[in-house]
Amino acid sequence: MQEKILEYLSHKQGGDDVHGIMDHFGVSDLKEVIIALNDLEDRDMIYRDEDDVYHDLIEYGIKEGTVIIRFNGTSFIEKEEGKIKDLNSALPLDTVWYKREKGGGIRIIKVLKRYTKYITGNIYYYRHSFHFKVDDERYKGFKITNFKEFKLKDHSAVRCVITDFINKEMKIDMMIGMIDDPRINEKMIVARSGAPVAFSEAVLKEAKRLKLDIDDRKDLSDLLTITIDGDTAKDFDDAISIVRDDKGYVLYVHIADVSYYVKEGSVIDKSARERGTSIYYTDQVIPMLPEELSNDLCSLRPNEPRLTLTTEIHYDDKGEVLDTSFYPSLIRSDFRMTYSDVNKILEKDQELCDKYQVLVSMISDALALSDKLRAKRDQNGAISFDDDETEFVLSDGKVIDIKKRQRGRAELIIEDFMIAANVEVARYMHYLDLPMIYRDHDKPKEDKMMVLFDMLYALGYKIKGDHYTVYPKQLQDCLRYFKDTELESVISKLMLRAMAKAIYDDTCTGHFGLALSDYCHFTSPIRRYPDLMVHRMLRKYVFKGNYDEYDKDKKRMHDIAVKCSDTEKRAVQIERDIRDARCAEYMLEHIGEVYDGIISGVTGHGLYVKLANTVEGLVSIGDLDGYWVYDEKTMTLVSNDKIYRLGDKVRVEVIENFYDHQGVYFRIYGKGKRDSE
Repeated sequence: MQEKILEYLSHKQGGDDVHGIMDHFGVSDLKEVIIALNDLEDRDMIYRDEDDVYHDLIEYGIKEGTVIIRFNGTSFIEKEEGKIKDLNSALPLDTVWYKREKGGGIRIIKVLKRYTKYITGNIYYYRHSFHFKVDDERYKGFKITNFKEFKLKDHSAVRCVITDFINKEMKIDMMIGMIDDPRINEKMIVARSGAPVAFSEAVLKEAKRLKLDIDDRKDLSDLLTITIDGDTAKDFDDAISIVRDDKGYVLYVHIADVSYYVKEGSVIDKSARERGTSIYYTDQVIPMLPEELSNDLCSLRPNEPRLTLTTEIHYDDKGEVLDTSFYPSLIRSDFRMTYSDVNKILEKDQELCDKYQVLVSMISDALALSDKLRAKRDQNGAISFDDDETEFVLSDGKVIDIKKRQRGRAELIIEDFMIAANVEVARYMHYLDLPMIYRDHDKPKEDKMMVLFDMLYALGYKIKGDHYTVYPKQLQDCLRYFKDTELESVISKLMLRAMAKAIYDDTCTGHFGLALSDYCHFTSPIRRYPDLMVHRMLRKYVFKGNYDEYDKDKKRMHDIAVKCSDTEKRAVQIERDIRDARCAEYMLEHIGEVYDGIISGVTGHGLYVKLANTVEGLVSIGDLDGYWVYDEKTMTLVSNDKIYRLGDKVRVEVIENFYDHQGVYFRIYGKGKRDSE
């Protein structure tokens, strides 16, 4: 009955009510039809409007998306143009059903998944009673119902759990800290996300019991091996070795054997699955695994025996794969190298070349092989985005400077080798059709590409071909055209916005951005749960040949992959929110100062301007002189005598904002309404 109803509604313009559906099928049992309709509605397969008319989702124009709410109150759907008219109780980053109205606005139909159930803010004592001030204006309007049940302190930060989204009610559930703590904004963002921070006593107790136990595995402890990481890294989960032979190169990618210690179903494993990933921000980390594992037992520290899973890849002189093998191994890293030192060695720094003389040849071979692998990926159309990472300079927890993080050739070498290992593992597991979690990146949707093509055309670039069939190579050529120009980061941002999001999945559909048919995450099991699951499947089916739970594992991979995608989304949002908050804190100390920037975004509510230090802020349309019209197709703001478009250079002044300093706000220097106020 349900399949018939779905088929009927998909062709029924305007939908139908229960009686119309009964008449169509000639059914007299009202209860049977209502049960079928309720089940379809509960599973979000159809929509029932306020008039009790049932609709097919596609026919009715319903789409699924993520709600974005700016600090100035503007709300829209991620990667969609047009403002939301009624949030319908939706909060930032909620997953919703939405429908585009005839006038161009967006209506929220239903909240499908809540991003957070928490709100944070400050407690202050005023006129003989405690009051609450929300720290994020996007969550204003909620009322605390348990003030008298909680011991409160003046000038403290608290977290509240939402008890009623419709009536906007909540209860205090934890103290976060005092508001004079320079890191209080970070702590509040993490608390609001609901991400676990402290490990339970049971997890810590189990971690302390784990010891190094060398089992029967391939001994590579005499092989010259190094780790290459950032200056402050402590969790070294990958190491490399490179050997030249008569056919070309042999690359060894050694990955910490976390699955040997963290058994499925253990207390540590359950904690790791809930966390999903380590979370990195400013100079802090919320680890997925306890320190006894992440920084000690599993960390590939120099001159200490460590258990690893090794991917051994043989290449010819052109960088073509000749043979690959995977096996449990024992290594002893010879050196803990940093990106900065390896980059200096590649630049022929004599002092470092003398200090690490034994490594110079291997590092040279690493560069040569990396160049070949990167050239091969480029030839296949892999897209390399200009990703401006922000580096914060801190003093006693306070941001004293912001810079653009520099990436050298050493960072790219490790990236190339990790991608190579990920590809080989995914390809092998896919070929054998084993239970697996892949890293998939779908091709962009046609409507997103059509918008991107129009924007690029307005900027003077025409992509070859059409938006119906897009290949990575077309987008790669576009990025190359703008390479090393001031528009490079703007084009990268536009392109990223048009892309689908990479996700974890149990089926292998390929990675569009990397132009790969097979891809997974294998190389970071200390900080990513999907990598740990890949290790387990490799050990279980490839190393041990144990197929007893094949069907069971096949079925459960999907749920684990969905959970991993959700925890990754949470981590990315935390890192992004903290970055934005820290930028706002820093720029608040520079009110009135003038900077040169480039227009990185144009919307109906103003211009986004990006500075050389990666800070991005808004020039509100209300702070521009005259009457302005937004042209969605060309992404321009137009007045009688002026046009603002993507990539334009502008000089801006940092101004005070009116939204509790939660965003960065500019005005065009020497112009704007505030000059006459």
